Amino acid sequence: MPPEAVCAELFDAVLDVAHSGRFLPFDKDRRWAATKDEWVLVGDIVHTAAETIVPALSTRGGGLVKLYYYGATEPDLPELVCLGERLAKCHSVGAGNRVIWFSDRSDGASGRVMVKRFSSADDRLCNGIQVLADCPVADTFGAFADEIGPEGFQFLYQRMKSGQRDGPTLVSVVDDRVVGAVGPLSTVAGPDGRTIQQPAYFAVHPAYRGLGHGRNLWRASMSWGRTREAEVKVLQASRGSAAEGLYVSEGLETYGYVCQA
Repeated sequence: MPPEAVCAELFDAVLDVAHSGRFLPFDKDRRWAATKDEWVLVGDIVHTAAETIVPALSTRGGGLVKLYYYGATEPDLPELVCLGERLAKCHSVGAGNRVIWFSDRSDGASGRVMVKRFSSADDRLCNGIQVLADCPVADTFGAFADEIGPEGFQFLYQRMKSGQRDGPTLVSVVDDRVVGAVGPLSTVAGPDGRTIQQPAYFAVHPAYRGLGHGRNLWRASMSWGRTREAEVKVLQASRGSAAEGLYVSEGLETYGYVCQA
C-alpha cells in the first residue's frame, strides 16, 4: 500500500483475516489463488513505544518469514534477521527471511520499496508496444519466458496456456520475436478508495537491454493505468538492477527498503 493508506483500520483489517485464508479486497494475490497462503503471525507481533515489528509467514515454496519494521529509530538489521531465523525455525519453514523497513536507511538493503504517482505526464503514446493477445508473434512469448528465467513470466505463460485471463500483457517485438514484456496489468480500489495499479512482471531479454525497450514498456503500462484512472502504484526493485535505475529516472519515490537474508 502507499504510505498514506497505512492506518490503524488497515492494520486491524489485516489482523482480522490472519490464518483465515481470506483475502482483503485489494490484495494483489487474489489474482493467483483461491485462498491466502501468507498471513500475519499475530502472536509474534512486537509493539512498543519505540517500534513495531509485524512478522508474516508465507508458505510458498519452502516457506519464508517476512518482518515489517516500523520505528522512530533505524532498524537493527542483524537483530531482525536473527528474529526472522528464530520464527522460521519455530514455524518449520525455510531458513531464509526478509526484512522490510520504512526509513531513510539504505545500507544492507537488497531492494527498494517504491511508489509511482500518476499524473498527466502519463498521458502519452508509446510506439512499438503491442498487446500480447493481438501480437502476430505471440507464439514466441513462451521462448521469451524460458530465456528470461525465474522472472514470473514462465508462471504467467503457463496460466495463459491453461486459459486463465489475468489482464493484458504488453510486449516489445524485435526481429519477429517478443523481447520484452510487462504484465498482467490490472487496477483495484485501495483501502482509501483510490485506484491502485497492481504490481506486474517486467523484464527485457538480456540481448536487447539498453535499447529503450524497458522504458517504452514502462511508459506504456503507466499510460494504460492512467486511462483507467489509476492514481498510485507500489512496487519493489532490486538494488543495482536496470529496473531500479529506470524507476529512479522516471521519478518514483523510495519509501522503504528490503533485506533478503
